[in-house]
Amino acid sequence: MKGGSELQPTNSGSPGRMTVTVVAIDGPGGSGKSTVAGRLAETLGVPMLSTGLFFRVAAWGLASTVTEGQWERPGSSDVDAWFDAHTITVEDDRALFDGHPLGAELRSPRVQQVLSRVSANETVRHRILELERVLIGRLGSCVVEGRDIGSVVCPQAVCKFYLVARRRVRIERRPEEGMELVDRDHRDSVRRYAPLTMASDAFLVDNSDEPVEVLVERMASLVDLRSKSVHVGVL
Repeated sequence: MKGGSELQPTNSGSPGRMTVTVVAIDGPGGSGKSTVAGRLAETLGVPMLSTGLFFRVAAWGLASTVTEGQWERPGSSDVDAWFDAHTITVEDDRALFDGHPLGAELRSPRVQQVLSRVSANETVRHRILELERVLIGRLGSCVVEGRDIGSVVCPQAVCKFYLVARRRVRIERRPEEGMELVDRDHRDSVRRYAPLTMASDAFLVDNSDEPVEVLVERMASLVDLRSKSVHVGVL
């Protein structure tokens, strides 16, 4: 994977705008990460990767084929065998399992129920980390959103954001999950390995009320400043 300090110009996006290898966006559920990441990627003229889809596919597949006691235990050979037997691919906001697209099933009640526990499994996280880094290396410059991008997946990202929103706003955005959304965020924030957390060098962004266009333009400006500073050796 290319280092976060390497600047890459692009001819797409706003005229004269420079983009860099990785822009990381983390935050809890319902904070608007996917929407903001997609708009920011469009503004910068680079691809967007939503890493949460990897974990939803794993939750969907493991909950169906591997016993709960196995995927809740670190170092499980059954979990490794499952990953060896299948292919997970994420393209923008689409997930493919063994080449077949998955949609509504990734937000089924069963997936919602087990997602945090599957995601907390260290074997699952290690295997998906490999997939994430391979895909990011293939994409080159990109905006990546998830829960541990700035802290674990891409700690050298040239610009990091941590999105938050008021609890009421987040639940209104994900009414099908309700308070389970808040409970899952809490479980993810206290898990032992790769918890949901704000990187020490990330910008905190409140996405409760501001129009997304205004928010994204401000974030794009920060990316530009960080990119140029890295390019001239300031950071």
